[in-house]
Amino acid sequence: MGNRLLVAWVLLAATGVFVSRTGCAAGSAVRKADTAWAATAGTGNVDAWLAFYGADPIVRLPHAPLLSGLVPVRDAVSRLLALPHLSLSWHPLDIQMDRSGRLAYSIDAYVERYGDPHGALVARRGRRFELWRREPGGTWKCIVDTWGLDEVGTSPPASPPASPQPARLRSDGKYGARPLEYPQAIRRYFAAHLRHPNSVRYRPLSVPSKGYMTEISGTFLMHNTRRYGWIVNATIDAENAGGHYVGFKSYAFLFRGEKIVDARLPLPGGEMR
Repeated sequence: MGNRLLVAWVLLAATGVFVSRTGCAAGSAVRKADTAWAATAGTGNVDAWLAFYGADPIVRLPHAPLLSGLVPVRDAVSRLLALPHLSLSWHPLDIQMDRSGRLAYSIDAYVERYGDPHGALVARRGRRFELWRREPGGTWKCIVDTWGLDEVGTSPPASPPASPQPARLRSDGKYGARPLEYPQAIRRYFAAHLRHPNSVRYRPLSVPSKGYMTEISGTFLMHNTRRYGWIVNATIDAENAGGHYVGFKSYAFLFRGEKIVDARLPLPGGEMR
């Protein structure tokens, strides 16, 4: 873990200003905001990410120096979310509030995965420090956001040297290759089929799992055919033709490699074209 990040935690703990209140309403609100933030990481939406920052944040993202101000922070977020095969996840380990209820800090554990220039997957684990401030309207905004790698176990095991293919090209028998860029493919699908794609609200996508979808053919002598691949479930909410949100619904996508080969959609509520 980076020394600066560790020092920041120690100084905050030493002041005695912050106390553990994870079960109180304010602590729950910070946890809810942090969870909603994590859900945006899979969408690749820079504006959705920046919406959780205050007006003049201090930020140190992975692969970036310490920055302040929304313009340089936006550039850093854009570069982070543009990493190939990016997968980011985190969850809070501890949330503490100051006695006034206006400030809080959260210590999170995060996992970052992405593809390097040679096509190999890189996995990094670390801790994240977030300082939150309650705005006049009652919403919570992050004003300090620093990420630090764990000192032990940050590098994934080396790939076996005998393998001639990068991980993204390996096939798993009848299921085909496991998709890596499925978040981007699903976003493109919704961009092409929703009436108002910019209105979409995402919940975290499921990880790809082996499965199949059944196709029924024939009129009198019906025949069932199973199509095997990797299934990813996406739960979203979007506006219909009248500009009203229809409520969260789950969509199932069948992948073979990076291609969507089938989809199972819920009953439409006017949100699809």
